[in-house]
Amino acid sequence: MACSCQACRELLLNICIALFMIILSPLLLVEILLLLFLNVRFLPPLSCMMTKSPLKGEFDASGMEDHPGIPDELLDKTDKISLNGLEWLKAKGDAAKAVKTTCDVMLAYNNVPSTEECPEDLTGVFWMDGNKIPEELACLSYASWHQHDGKFLFTKVNGDCSWTYLNSRFGKFIAWFQERKEASGMQTFIFDSEACDDGIIFSYPTFKYTKTNWLTAICQFSMERLPGEGVNYKRGCYWFSQVFGRRLEFGSYTLRKVMTKDGESVQPAFDDFVKYMSTVRAGQEMLAEAPQSELPSVLRLPRP
Repeated sequence: MACSCQACRELLLNICIALFMIILSPLLLVEILLLLFLNVRFLPPLSCMMTKSPLKGEFDASGMEDHPGIPDELLDKTDKISLNGLEWLKAKGDAAKAVKTTCDVMLAYNNVPSTEECPEDLTGVFWMDGNKIPEELACLSYASWHQHDGKFLFTKVNGDCSWTYLNSRFGKFIAWFQERKEASGMQTFIFDSEACDDGIIFSYPTFKYTKTNWLTAICQFSMERLPGEGVNYKRGCYWFSQVFGRRLEFGSYTLRKVMTKDGESVQPAFDDFVKYMSTVRAGQEMLAEAPQSELPSVLRLPRP
């Protein structure tokens, strides 16, 4: 009987949430657009539904060393293409070679001394398996690990050559939209313990913990460790979690580690990703924004 009553309460609560969102959706849409384009955060009801960072103070980025250069032998395995005023690297060869080269290039540019101090499970290259946005790989190695305000923080400083997009119409638009400005700020993965089993991700346009970007103010992005071979996390998307907790879920996917920071493939995720790129994404290569310092001056284009 208790289980039945609990199920009824859950059903009733979910119905109330659905009705609440239907009624408010036109207003929320307008306010989200104002938040996105004008950073207007004070209008209710959205202002009451936004999540604030649990951290205070500022990240000390002085300990982050400059990105290493990408070796010529790796650059020779890529084509440099111009797209929407930016320069991109596209790996040559079939799916297997392209995946290996792309991972190697990302690691070569993002591995720094502070990477060695980070938990092994959080560094390297990850596949965003199930992501509906045409992004495929993320390299988390340009990062720092430290404690702050009683939390364990894995901080990835934003930069070039750490994210890939599909060479498709939608993929190229998303690539331009997200990379059109100079890289700035960081993503901070916040955990309660060194086990890194269940955390949340906040994005910041600067190095100040109190200044969250608009998206992480309205959506909680989680890191929930999953069982099984390799390193896998549920990268949950819980909208308006300040009000609904983890009930209003949309856009979640699985973050699967495909290569360690030392360039070793992680199985079975690496082979699964190669198969995915050769079948589901056949003919759609990956693009990674080329570091400006890695391109001959005659190939560089001014930022819009």
